[in-house]
Amino acid sequence: MAATTTAKRRPIHREIADELRQRIAADVYHGAELPRELSLMEEFGVSRHTIRTALQHLVNDGIIERRAGSGTKVTERAKGGIWAAGSLSNLIGEFTPDQYLTLSIREEAIENFPQAAALFGLEPGSRIFHVLRILMLNDLPYAFVNIFALNEAARRVPESELGVKPLVNLIEQYAKVRPARVRQIASASSADDQAARQLGVKAGSAVLHLQRTYFDSDGRPFLHVDLLCRPDRYQHVMDFVHETPGKPA
Repeated sequence: MAATTTAKRRPIHREIADELRQRIAADVYHGAELPRELSLMEEFGVSRHTIRTALQHLVNDGIIERRAGSGTKVTERAKGGIWAAGSLSNLIGEFTPDQYLTLSIREEAIENFPQAAALFGLEPGSRIFHVLRILMLNDLPYAFVNIFALNEAARRVPESELGVKPLVNLIEQYAKVRPARVRQIASASSADDQAARQLGVKAGSAVLHLQRTYFDSDGRPFLHVDLLCRPDRYQHVMDFVHETPGKPA
């Protein structure tokens, strides 16, 4: 008998945070103060802990500020409208390779990757799932990629599926870990010997360095992607929407 899976519902605190974010963007609260916790608890039919978790998401985004005795207020930044990416794809920038060239897929000692160890908070002796890959367009390499994922999530992905879709999508599908937030850092860097060889450039050549960390609904990192891109073959484009209070986006 074939096994069946059911999609994991998005955490209610995330749904409440998104609803409040939309209300603030639409100036439902007139750019001032949000209802008290008790009112929100009654409206959404949830516990105080759930409401506080939802509000903390908005605090982290700089949309509201909370102080004991003074309630929950919309920040000056949010009063002028909220700049937001329309989707996760817009936020991180889309990669559309026509070919993935996978160099290796394996579990490795975390000691080999001190930055990943610090990011995931893994102790010495732990192991990390590591994918080494080249992204190509028109048979030309444009990105050298290191992908790191927590073993407990990556192990649930069938080996036959690796490389067919982005690993973040496979982890969501098979491990039911949904990315709730992504942090991306873009900087200039230089290609080391390994990256230079794979990208067809000289060692020390300037490259675009993109680091993307995917967090689950509890704020824990579960996937990290480190890309070195040839700037002559890749252009990073991001579109944002300005959600002005009282006006449609």
